[in-house]
Amino acid sequence: MEPQDTVPDVGEHFVRAMTLLMSGPLIPSCRARVSLRVGVDAPVEQFVLDASPRDLVYTLHRADGELVDDFDGYTHTRRSEAAVQDIPRNSFHVEHFAARLAFPLSLPVWGRSFDSYRFTGEALVDGDQLELPLVHTKDDRVTGSLTVSDDLRMAVKLDTPTLLIEYIQITAARRARVNARD
Repeated sequence: MEPQDTVPDVGEHFVRAMTLLMSGPLIPSCRARVSLRVGVDAPVEQFVLDASPRDLVYTLHRADGELVDDFDGYTHTRRSEAAVQDIPRNSFHVEHFAARLAFPLSLPVWGRSFDSYRFTGEALVDGDQLELPLVHTKDDRVTGSLTVSDDLRMAVKLDTPTLLIEYIQITAARRARVNARD
């Protein structure tokens, strides 16, 4: 049996974090400042996200206010610098990297065939934060972590060598637009 095929022995904090992550569609609307780094030596970019996971919509702007992405999961349309785009219904990972903590099933951490990481089964507790260690699906020496806030009931940080997504200043959001074509 390969190491990635073993089932970890998990504790109550890990189960609590998984419950919060799997309740992602129940996350109320939120607004957050987002730090994003894609790549090992890439610069960290800053964004502002308004997301409504319940409604499958989000709007993402650069820190200077420029629209980056406006996605409506019900109509499967996206508006960005380009014209409105229709997204095929069978598409996966349609969310911009900066929006993915609000839509935790789109994170590359579940050990699926197309994911880069999997959970170890451990959970480290720091106040209201539950940190879940991750290992790369192809090389256990490559590690990362996913942090879940028990108070906010959502993922707030993904940190791996090639991807950093962090939400700070999280508040109740202005309602994200329900129809990207408006």
